[in-house]
Amino acid sequence: MKCTLCPRACGVDRARQNGYCGVGETMKIGRAALHFWEEPVLAPHGGSGTIFFAGCSLRCVYCQNFRLSRGEGYEISHEELIETMKRLEGEGADNIEFVTGSHYIPGIAAALAEYRPGVPTVFNCGGYESVEQLRFLDGLIDIYMPDFKYSDPEIARRYSNAPDYPSVAAAALEEMKRQVGATVVKGGAMKRGVLVRHLVLPSNVRNSIGVLDVLNDILDRDDYLSLMSQYVPYGDAHKFPEIDRKLKPLEYKAVVAHAEKLGFENVLVQTADSADESFIPKFEK
Repeated sequence: MKCTLCPRACGVDRARQNGYCGVGETMKIGRAALHFWEEPVLAPHGGSGTIFFAGCSLRCVYCQNFRLSRGEGYEISHEELIETMKRLEGEGADNIEFVTGSHYIPGIAAALAEYRPGVPTVFNCGGYESVEQLRFLDGLIDIYMPDFKYSDPEIARRYSNAPDYPSVAAAALEEMKRQVGATVVKGGAMKRGVLVRHLVLPSNVRNSIGVLDVLNDILDRDDYLSLMSQYVPYGDAHKFPEIDRKLKPLEYKAVVAHAEKLGFENVLVQTADSADESFIPKFEK
């Protein structure tokens, strides 16, 4: 069967060979554990119960989870995925968070149809999603947490080989908002809604300002926006001199200032010390 799970629609039979995402049809993960460094409103108590899936349809050159995004990981069955969700709940997770699972949506949807956790479900993704596939998650996901990486098609092509990213991500975000509706926060913890992340890249302030302008047309005032300054050169970033460094404080301040100018209300910001490799999860079985 030709794969069309992501917007690339590479057409590979993933039962026989790996798709553009770097994996076959059997689910693979790199880590399933409590993660304590997500946005405070997402997991203020016991941490997020994160399940990091192997492979990625974007495969950004600077990915902080570089090897995992290229397909490294270990196979997990449908039954094991359900048991993993139950284990993370038992460990006190504030939510069950599926990280970069777009190329496994049928498996994730099937698992959630069989077992619905007693805590919110979170779909953490790169923003480059198929609207058709997202609809299979309708009613199964409580919180969508997509990236919105690019407003400039050329930048998207250069770093992620996806010049259609801006239009695809905008359509996907509209679908996510349609599914989950207004933001709901109780006891300091997000229960439902959308939290959009944007990682500010070195030398690319104009791209970030363009992203904010796009989001200003899509997001409601009560939606959450997380502006991230945690970029560190990783993966193949050394091949691109303009991003082969950490972010300058003035670059980040310019982006934050534009968000304030546009009137975003629920904006989460980071301090300079967040750009540290120690925050990158270790992927060990």
